[in-house]
Amino acid sequence: MIRVALVAPAVRGAMQYHITAVIQHINQEDVNLNLFVPQYFKSSFPCVHRYPLPQANWMKMTCYLNPYWAYLRFMEIKRIQPDVIHIFNSEGYPSVILWSRWTRRKLSIPLIVSLHDPEPHPGTLIGWLNHHLGKLTTREAHAVHIFSEHFRTAVHNSGFTSENIYVIPLMTCVREFTQYRIITIQREPMVLFFGRLEKYKGIDILLESALMLRSQYRFVIAGPGKLPFKLLRIIQSYPDLFELRNYYLPEQEVAELFQRASVCVMPYIQGTQSSVPWLAAAFGVPLVATDVGGIASQCREIGGIVVPSKDPHALARGIIEASQIETKLPPHWEPQNITEQYEAMYHSVYMSYTLNRCKI
Repeated sequence: MIRVALVAPAVRGAMQYHITAVIQHINQEDVNLNLFVPQYFKSSFPCVHRYPLPQANWMKMTCYLNPYWAYLRFMEIKRIQPDVIHIFNSEGYPSVILWSRWTRRKLSIPLIVSLHDPEPHPGTLIGWLNHHLGKLTTREAHAVHIFSEHFRTAVHNSGFTSENIYVIPLMTCVREFTQYRIITIQREPMVLFFGRLEKYKGIDILLESALMLRSQYRFVIAGPGKLPFKLLRIIQSYPDLFELRNYYLPEQEVAELFQRASVCVMPYIQGTQSSVPWLAAAFGVPLVATDVGGIASQCREIGGIVVPSKDPHALARGIIEASQIETKLPPHWEPQNITEQYEAMYHSVYMSYTLNRCKI
């Protein structure tokens, strides 16, 4: 058995559901997983170690910028005597950069870094900073974990060999949503966009497509974030066509929307991977996504329709065509299967690192 410290400073939204699925299905007799997360992480498991962190964003960054605070957290990680440390997200945070350096210099154990966005999303300053500062963390890593084969070449070009790149897909604890399924809810001629509202997600393209389908569907745009005034004005001008739920939705409300929706759309102009295909498949909602990043392959794997990005006409045709298809979770997306890949990665990295040290 090996002991792994899984460190995840970001634990809200999709991150929370992925991490929850990992710790629910990991074989603790084979991999003794210890999760280090902020105190507001919701799921309760014996392996969870919570560290103090304020809720306000500016106060959180004050902590992550503080070397002494970072040192205290690292001592908590060191206390469990890990064989492997796995930085799961937030690789560009200053404290995480320090943790990666200390892992290599003070503990002399292998470090794995998960890269959620090998290509930074356009239009997001925080994402751009995390990507570029995160290079200081990944250069300390013995191995890199990515979520799609689509990005293997990009990571390989950054200096990692094929043996040190692990591809394990994103997963989501869909039961957190499907537990609220109500059998009396009926499908409606409704198209659902769900997720944080960001520039790279192509909401402007979606609005153009919606206007083409005004007599056939109603469009619900649901998620936190800020829309440009121009797009807000379009949405407000057509109350018969659009419904905007511009806030963080609780699981019960998400379940209600996916049960009502006839089609789920992802009109992204750039992307890596997403938990949305998991939800669409879990609720049996046909998915239409654009041919970007790893999202296109996720869509194909559940039987969805892939259309060119930045093409509102193609998106509109895809929405109409989607009414004829079925989506479902493929067998290899079973959380147990994916978690076993994490276990294999931890053993492989530990053995590789140990053998290399023996050769020195």
